[in-house]
Amino acid sequence: MELNDFLYIGGEVPYYKSRLFDSHGIKHAFFTRNGGVSEGAFSSLNFAIGTGKVTDSEENVIKNHSIAAKLFGLSETDICRSYQTHTSNVVLADNTDRGRGIILPQYENGVDGMVTAERNLLLSIRTADCVPILLCDTEKRVCAAVHSGWRGTVGGIAENAVELMVKQGASREKIIAAIGPCINNCCYEVGEELYDSFSSAGFDCGLVFEKRGSRYMLDLNTANKLVLNRAGIADSNISIAGICTKCNSDHFFSHRRDGVIRGTMSAMIHI
Repeated sequence: MELNDFLYIGGEVPYYKSRLFDSHGIKHAFFTRNGGVSEGAFSSLNFAIGTGKVTDSEENVIKNHSIAAKLFGLSETDICRSYQTHTSNVVLADNTDRGRGIILPQYENGVDGMVTAERNLLLSIRTADCVPILLCDTEKRVCAAVHSGWRGTVGGIAENAVELMVKQGASREKIIAAIGPCINNCCYEVGEELYDSFSSAGFDCGLVFEKRGSRYMLDLNTANKLVLNRAGIADSNISIAGICTKCNSDHFFSHRRDGVIRGTMSAMIHI
């Protein structure tokens, strides 16, 4: 299946990839819910144990990371995972972070984005409706992985990632971004308090919200594109999947659709 900006890659472990990233030979994947070993509500490529009354096993989650890493010719011990608490925090990951969240402890504080210039360090963020964003400088080969929910979007986490990439030698003109599958504005109904939060943060709410009765439909794809634009990333360097995780239950876990007892997808990138 081919989409405007993204390609669907089938097989035993299916995933989506950005055509823009692919054209530059950047190794990355936005995984679906399929191709792993987990069962039940976590079936099957689940990347988090979970927080509900029913959870997945640590053994299954580690095995699923191993399955994903093998697509890159790497192992789960080459992965550095974020410790997501809906912050706008982005950190620099290096070789001491190999296996972070797998064989090493999680980050001590909330980390929703990571930047690295290390070769073969596989950055991993997790989503189940929030926005997965991958970034890479096509020449310097500095890359980043970002988890951006509405709080992270308001806080400009994608811009924070760009700024940290630039500090590592990346160029704004050479950074490309891929915004992966997430809950789209067809399904993301929110209240006036979120409208006010985005307005206070300087967003053009006419671009990111659609009024529906007394409620608002929030477009996180457009909101994060605007954050990237603010960071100096041109529209031509941004690819957007435009695939709704809530609508497509065969391919994606969704917090809005399924609640806390469900799996979590991953997006990964490495140099």
